[in-house]
Amino acid sequence: MRILTPIQALGAAAALALISGCAEGSVIAPKPPTSQEHERSLMDRIPATLSPLGMLKVNMHTGNHFVTFDTCPATGNIEYISDFNNSVISIYKGNFAGQTPCGQLTAGLVNPQGMFIRGSSHELYVANTGGEDVLVFRRGATSPVKTYSDPSGQFPADVTIAKDGTVIASNIFSDSGGRGSISTWHLNGTFVGNFKMVNDLQGVSVTVQKNGTLYFDDVDSGTRQGLLWTGSCPLGACGKFTSTGAKTAFPGGLRSANGEEVVQVDQGTDAFTGTLITYQSFPKGVSCLIVGASDPVSIDIKKEEKDVFYADADLNVGGEIAYPSCAAVGTVPGNPNGLPIGAAADPPDPL
Repeated sequence: MRILTPIQALGAAAALALISGCAEGSVIAPKPPTSQEHERSLMDRIPATLSPLGMLKVNMHTGNHFVTFDTCPATGNIEYISDFNNSVISIYKGNFAGQTPCGQLTAGLVNPQGMFIRGSSHELYVANTGGEDVLVFRRGATSPVKTYSDPSGQFPADVTIAKDGTVIASNIFSDSGGRGSISTWHLNGTFVGNFKMVNDLQGVSVTVQKNGTLYFDDVDSGTRQGLLWTGSCPLGACGKFTSTGAKTAFPGGLRSANGEEVVQVDQGTDAFTGTLITYQSFPKGVSCLIVGASDPVSIDIKKEEKDVFYADADLNVGGEIAYPSCAAVGTVPGNPNGLPIGAAADPPDPL
């Protein structure tokens, strides 16, 4: 199953009305539906309202109330899974094996999506889509300690940090209806600039390598395929973005494994599938089927430990697979009426 989140399905004007009315909206895009495969062709009908099937997954008023807590260990491996529907981030200890969360974050969150761990500080950076900002949580803290906002008004889908300290967000589009873009800030919170994407419909995921090379994927406004772009933003000043030539049926999460290869999720065109692609050169990569997944939207990769964590929007679980084989390791359950979108693991691989 592939579902289109509200912002992608509605188009700018309708989505903005939905967000302003409900304080919620979405993207990093669980993949859209078709009539034969639960929910997969809304992407071909923009602007359009969500189908009844889409509304079953994208629940703007779940009625669930979550208590913030954190009993997770101060050191060792933990993982974060963001739940768009419930505006909560669940934290898990150790490898995924059916355990319940050791913590949950709720403060300030409105439809959280992509996430990133800053390795030197173990801080969690969250693309807080419905809040039009990026929030930062210290490990063990239950309230955000920093907020990054773009004064032009953007809906961030994903976030990363370059080695020079530049905070970089990939935006779906602006609250004035403009299309996808990249926003950048200095680490101290100073806004640097907003840089429009090329030939896109919506911005999706973003990653940066240790040499400063930036990659982001978007949905092409003509073909509706996912395209992978590259560029650089030294100290937040982005230059020209160019195509890598790599395409996906529908783009998902991006990571730089040890700052070397680029690893991407292709949510695919078939029901109940997802593929992990590792690029050592473009446009061709080495692919493997994500075993046991149905709609793996975002990933975090721990290449040194040979595993990948992902958020599965269809099965409402967090999942873990071996890397690079993609063999299933385990899952953890999501929340009632949940829509898992983002995944992050701490400690991360070094950038």
